[in-house]
Amino acid sequence: MAEWRRHRKQIQEVGEPFKEEKTVAKHLHFIYPTKSTNMMSHRVHYFIASKAVDCLLDSKWAKAKKGEEALFTFESL
Repeated sequence: MAEWRRHRKQIQEVGEPFKEEKTVAKHLHFIYPTKSTNMMSHRVHYFIASKAVDCLLDSKWAKAKKGEEALFTFESL
């Protein structure tokens, strides 16, 4: 029983994101606009996910290069 509790408390290590994941995240952060509002007297920034997906489908990662596969396609989403 104590061993089970010990395993439950262990923190799972999260790996470093890949270079391509970082560039896609930066692209969305700087290109796609966010909205802001007050929620319970705190400033909150949010975005609409469907429009973010449309932004990704219009990006350079949705278009396949010669001999490569596109990272984002309509079928994969």
